[in-house]
Amino acid sequence: MSTSVALSVDGMSLSEAMGMSSTPTASTLARVAQVHNPITVSIGDDEKITVPVGAFKVTMPDGEVVYTRKASIRVFAQRQQWQRWDSASETMNKSLMSNSLNGDLKDTTGKFNLGRPSGYIEDFQSLPEATKNLIRSIKRVKVTLGMIILDNPMDYSGNPLQGYEDEIPFVMDIKNTESMKSLDNALSKIMSKKLTPVEHTVALSSAKRELPTGAKYAVLVADLGSKVNFQEQDSATLQDFLNWVEYSNSYVSQKWQENSSSAISASDADLVSSIVEVQEAQ
Repeated sequence: MSTSVALSVDGMSLSEAMGMSSTPTASTLARVAQVHNPITVSIGDDEKITVPVGAFKVTMPDGEVVYTRKASIRVFAQRQQWQRWDSASETMNKSLMSNSLNGDLKDTTGKFNLGRPSGYIEDFQSLPEATKNLIRSIKRVKVTLGMIILDNPMDYSGNPLQGYEDEIPFVMDIKNTESMKSLDNALSKIMSKKLTPVEHTVALSSAKRELPTGAKYAVLVADLGSKVNFQEQDSATLQDFLNWVEYSNSYVSQKWQENSSSAISASDADLVSSIVEVQEAQ
């Protein structure tokens, strides 16, 4: 399996992300997520859990789905982003990825921060109910990019899979606060050793938590792995990840431009058109 990081964006080719026409292709980064509902298979009259809560679901670039209970990663880059699921259109709206969520970030809806008020909200309870509901629906996301090694990969039936022994370039959206803190703590420990995250692995596992309703969900548990040497291709891999972020942001900016432009009034549209015509005539 190739471990190179191709410059493509989820659902788009590189040229499309740059605003050029092209046939969309899938991202060449594996997407990692945690399983919050166990996967079961029927065996006669019984059901057997084959993929437990907390396992990691890894969706490969070709669409194949692989599961693993544990994994080891090297983190190359992290960014923060606002995300909000639109159930009507079944679309995940996103803001630009940034080092910080302070300030106003353009988003795919043509707004900023997906409509979330910017800055610190001193008195949340004083806000209108509609605004509170909007804020609750918008998730802070830590986008983590790096290389992952799967521990005993398996399919949904629990059958072992071969061919996934090497590091695989991945992206993971971390939304749970406890999960973010766990990974941040592990990375802080690595940097306290005067090492970069690329020079040390992080061992990923999970822990179960329970909601007041009794429903269970999983959080990420990150522990220090082992120190590793820089690999020959690490510098190029890092640059590829940064380029992936750049072109992903180019797509968000393009959607912001399209949706913000479509919201202007007819008179404003005529004014913009006349300005363009004048500039082209000069």
